[in-house]
Amino acid sequence: MRPYKAPGEDGYPAVFFQQCWNIVADSIFRYVNQVWTNPSIISSINNTLLVLIPKVDKPEFVSQFRPIALCNVVYKIITKVIVNRIKPKLDEIISPYQSSFIPMRSIHHNIIVAQEMMHSMAKMKGNKMFMSIKIDLEKAYDRLNWNFVENCLKECKFPLNLINIIQHCITSPSFKILWNGDKTDIFTPTRVIRQGDPLSPYLFVICMDRLSHIIADQVGARYWKPMRAGRYGPQISHLLFADDLLLFAEASI
Repeated sequence: MRPYKAPGEDGYPAVFFQQCWNIVADSIFRYVNQVWTNPSIISSINNTLLVLIPKVDKPEFVSQFRPIALCNVVYKIITKVIVNRIKPKLDEIISPYQSSFIPMRSIHHNIIVAQEMMHSMAKMKGNKMFMSIKIDLEKAYDRLNWNFVENCLKECKFPLNLINIIQHCITSPSFKILWNGDKTDIFTPTRVIRQGDPLSPYLFVICMDRLSHIIADQVGARYWKPMRAGRYGPQISHLLFADDLLLFAEASI
């Protein structure tokens, strides 16, 4: 972890644990081992500070802020352990339309494919034409339902014990907003995965893959006519860039 990133509510940045590892290592090892047998203890370290980062120079609405969660370092250690376990399997699980956060894939690959598709559309002649729709999912992390996350993990055949730990990680946080140096009253969410949690990008990609499966089913049933990349290239129905989505389809009524 980067040593001087903003700490969570306990006030200890990563540099404290890095510099004092010979003192704190044994107790952290014991705690992480306990989490694997009793995931409910995660709630004791899952208190989170929310910092609102403005997206524009002079924000006037709440939607113009990006909420970043400052998680405690001990919690991040647990989620980084989980991430390091699931990352090697994601390339086998996630459909090739997704390019973000997957080892051995680069977002630039999908960018190049998208440019080629747009170039082909501009050069098209004839009666059959195609269209592209760009979708940006607003507050995408904030809208994820916890039951849906659990369902997606089960569909991916994750071990039940690991799913249980992940569910405790995402369902047990409490929040305080850090505003002008002061903390607001505590509140608890009923959905959301946190921007700032090492686990969140990978959970989001797994959930978005469900949409890929639905689109593939529609293509297979011939309700959705995808666009071919070049004269002899593969058919492309959509491309995923984390929470950005490009759709390609025949432009018929």
